[in-house]
Amino acid sequence: MSHDLIKELVSDILDLDDIMLSVNSGSGICEVRTRRHLPIRIKDKWMTIGNEDKSWHIHLNLDNVKTAKFVKEVRESGMTGYSVRFFDSNANIAMRANFVKMYDDNGNLLSAKSSRYDELFTKYGKKEVISFNS
Repeated sequence: MSHDLIKELVSDILDLDDIMLSVNSGSGICEVRTRRHLPIRIKDKWMTIGNEDKSWHIHLNLDNVKTAKFVKEVRESGMTGYSVRFFDSNANIAMRANFVKMYDDNGNLLSAKSSRYDELFTKYGKKEVISFNS
């Protein structure tokens, strides 16, 4: 099975500033503020995000990741949240890439930041859901 598409999408996300990854272990959620250009490696069914010799890294079982969904949702604050969510075959979120710091101190959407999300959405065919099934 080729995991090229998911690796490309995750790489494109990690090439951006102000991304927070949330990983669902089934029993809890780990949130990590990323930095740009983190290394990504794939060996067999495992994607490793980050450096194994640093303070954190993520192992994601790609055989369990079936789809990604681009999500814009209005939050209770009235502000829109932006994310790309990676789902398993049971429609559970395996990992979520949250686009953070999208608003200025006055609550105004930063157009440069929303544009980067829209550009990513456009690059992947303006499809709300991307399938990783081969």
